[in-house]
Amino acid sequence: MDKEDLKEKLQKKDRVISVLSKSGKFRVAAIKNTIAAQTAQEKHNLSAIPAFLLARQMAAASMIAIFMKGEERIVLEADGQGPIYKVFAEALQVGEVRGFVNYDKEISGYNFEKIIDAYQEGFYRVSKILYNEPEPQVGIIELKRGDISSDLTNYFLESEQIPTLVILNTLLDEKGLISDSSGIIFQAMPGTTDNDIMEIYPTFSNLTTLNELILVNHNLENMLKVVLPFEFDILKNDRVDFFCRCSKDKFIDKLITLGYNEVNEMYKKNENER
Repeated sequence: MDKEDLKEKLQKKDRVISVLSKSGKFRVAAIKNTIAAQTAQEKHNLSAIPAFLLARQMAAASMIAIFMKGEERIVLEADGQGPIYKVFAEALQVGEVRGFVNYDKEISGYNFEKIIDAYQEGFYRVSKILYNEPEPQVGIIELKRGDISSDLTNYFLESEQIPTLVILNTLLDEKGLISDSSGIIFQAMPGTTDNDIMEIYPTFSNLTTLNELILVNHNLENMLKVVLPFEFDILKNDRVDFFCRCSKDKFIDKLITLGYNEVNEMYKKNENER
């Protein structure tokens, strides 16, 4: 393999990066998680809408996790009363991410004008499993738009009082398969003024082509150098991998403890994580 082939191969790998502005006023995380999203769609045999939402949820979880320490982890859950029952993602700071979706088997027959129709009503839950904490830190807000981006932005503002902007870009091909997935989280640090935030707001107000920016600039660091209106220091730059801790043997051991009615109910709800 020559240098160009190696470079191209490395550029395609999933990565997540976190940076801090030289002024210390802002921190940013960005991710390309296309392969992880594609892996999750394949392993869980997901149709377009569940795969779209899971790709976004996993991207968001990985970006929050990179702000954490060691093997601390983050769990994001969107629970609804519509054909989408749950979108779950868990990520560790070390780059591992996993997730699943519980949904109506007939979801392919639904036509959603807005993604919130997939949930109808529900809640968005953020759980942080931290060092030296006996219990997870949990925050819950009501789902408003159901697109993950807006709900996570609202969570940080309502539950943690942190001015935050979350942008998640997920693309599907004509067959309903994930073709690209990326995201960026921008947060104001303590002591940042409203004027500081307003000065850089125009940078993000029209940032809708994140996938293309990453592709053109080859990697996340170069993309951030183009996008961000300030100099920054890189805090972390890590691989991202879809990683499920379960095994076939463990799954069978747990499955045989369930009754027929429970297994049948799981089948009806398309709870087919594997």
